Amino acid sequence: MKKILTVALGILTATGGFIDAGAIATSAAAGAQFGLGLVWAMLLATFAVILLVEMSGRLAAVSGKTYADAIRERFGFRFYLVPLTSESIANTLLLAADLGGIAVALSLLTGISWHLLLPVATLIVFAMVWRAPFKLIENGPSLLGLLTLTFWIGIFVGPNKVDEELLSTLTRPAIDSGELATYLFLAAGILGAIISPYLMFFYSSGAGEERWSRRSLGENRFTAVIGMTFGSTTAIALIMLAALYLAPNEILGVTLPEIGLTMAQPLGKIGATLFASALFATCLGGALEASLSTSYNVSQGFGWEWGEDKAPAEAPRFNLALIVMLLLATGVAVVGGDPLALALIGSAFTALILPISLSPFLVLMNDPAYLGDRVNGRLSNFALIGILAIAFVVAVVSMPLLILSGG
Repeated sequence: MKKILTVALGILTATGGFIDAGAIATSAAAGAQFGLGLVWAMLLATFAVILLVEMSGRLAAVSGKTYADAIRERFGFRFYLVPLTSESIANTLLLAADLGGIAVALSLLTGISWHLLLPVATLIVFAMVWRAPFKLIENGPSLLGLLTLTFWIGIFVGPNKVDEELLSTLTRPAIDSGELATYLFLAAGILGAIISPYLMFFYSSGAGEERWSRRSLGENRFTAVIGMTFGSTTAIALIMLAALYLAPNEILGVTLPEIGLTMAQPLGKIGATLFASALFATCLGGALEASLSTSYNVSQGFGWEWGEDKAPAEAPRFNLALIVMLLLATGVAVVGGDPLALALIGSAFTALILPISLSPFLVLMNDPAYLGDRVNGRLSNFALIGILAIAFVVAVVSMPLLILSGG
């Protein structure tokens, strides 16, 4: 029974990190502007993240090394500085967006300006990463993230229904003249938001925190497949809600309060409260993972003591990195303005660096020195090469499309 509970909580952890501010931004914008025409990008991203999360967990369970540890050891510290720097920039942008998302959620619940609540959001995240045990960080926001299941309630009980016309956009999205760049940018943004490398770094570090071994391989595979699939259904539900309730009113879903209308229109005040609560939970989970991921990466790269369950005095530089990361992200959130805009930029930048962060998988997952008899098979390698090819294409087009689409 205890093992089943552990697996279930691991699945919820994956779900909590799957739909953060970046995924909310891209999913809602996709549904509002193109109906179900970008669900294919979400499904492709889901397949990719299942594969990559399973690999990062398998690497940690078999070798006892995190993904960051293995990159530094196998390719050298100078090489590791490249993904470390790029990941730190991307994580700062996404953490800033998630902090803003927490503040907006609190604003929707209290009526206080989200700008005034931004320091409160930072303090909430700081309090958890500073003193909370890893199990609480892993499971708390993820349990709250179950509120996202109410998105499906909004789809089925609201006045607007999924009809044949909306379903037709799955294969024939309505792309008006001049909107192709926006369509392609959102596709790249979805891939960048869902295949967030910080999730792989965080996941493998979490496996280290829990001292996974070869006996954990089944749990790892189950968590990767079921957890990420479950998270994907949440994002698809948000696409559908935006298509049902934003698109008919020509609302583009470019602010979080606008996206909140996807639940307020079908469910009224209760729906608005549920959306705000779900937004708080998912952005809190994303903020915790982004901040810890960077601290893990820095500490593992420089060979420092690390671990969320260690007292600050036992891992001082790990905790110092956490504080610096939170202060930087808060500053970006203050200067950067709307959290949704930051989330879209962060997703675009993440898409830009995908090849840098993901390419080491191809070498590490085929190295018997790390994985022994658990190296990738032919089919896994074929799929991984396909994902890397897509990552390179996305990296090349993401920033030009951001400019052509007008941001």
